[in-house]
Amino acid sequence: MTSTVTKPTLTYFKLFARAEVPRLLLEDAGVDYDFVPVTNWPETKAQLTAAGKLVFGQVPLYEEPGLTLVQSNAIAHHLARKHGYNGTNPTKKSWEQEEALIDQANEGLVDTFNAIAKAIFGTPADQQAEAKEKLAKETLPAQLTNFEKLLEKNGSNGFFVGSKLSYADVTLWVALQLVFARVEGSRDQLLGAFPAVKKLIDGVSERERIKAYVARDVYAAKAENKIA
Repeated sequence: MTSTVTKPTLTYFKLFARAEVPRLLLEDAGVDYDFVPVTNWPETKAQLTAAGKLVFGQVPLYEEPGLTLVQSNAIAHHLARKHGYNGTNPTKKSWEQEEALIDQANEGLVDTFNAIAKAIFGTPADQQAEAKEKLAKETLPAQLTNFEKLLEKNGSNGFFVGSKLSYADVTLWVALQLVFARVEGSRDQLLGAFPAVKKLIDGVSERERIKAYVARDVYAAKAENKIA
């Protein structure tokens, strides 16, 4: 586990969560990579820390020849730059502006992702039903209103910026898949109220390599991790 990698490698729990945006970017780009599932966290953490690979003591961990990187957003941004998910405009100035707008959308999604994670993973079992109801009926509608406006500003074409998939688009898709899989009725409720968001979600879901990835059901060992 601590040896030098020879190809892109993503280390994380066998769970649809913080590593999913980087993983989907690798999948959609057709990259030959390894996914290393964490099965014994204390042991894995000790080994990776001893090797100097966990700067903050957390996974996901992404490695490629010459680079070791943690923090899911940093990994996603690196992969976006490397594989073309950070803007499409051919002129340098305009491309930089597109990238900045994509970063803006993605940073806006941090609060959304954190709210979802708190309700789903960070709430005691006896409070989860209430937390999930509040998430779907109050928190997410308030936040999705902002993303709907961003998408409308871009022509409601299924992308936050420009006319090509960005890592921010993937982040929204991942965040909402977490909700759809765990909050009954949330898909119809949320997407029915936000048509531009629905177009983005449907567009990402129909991408050939992402469809193939979803069909592989890589988290089938835990039914609650399945995605819609």
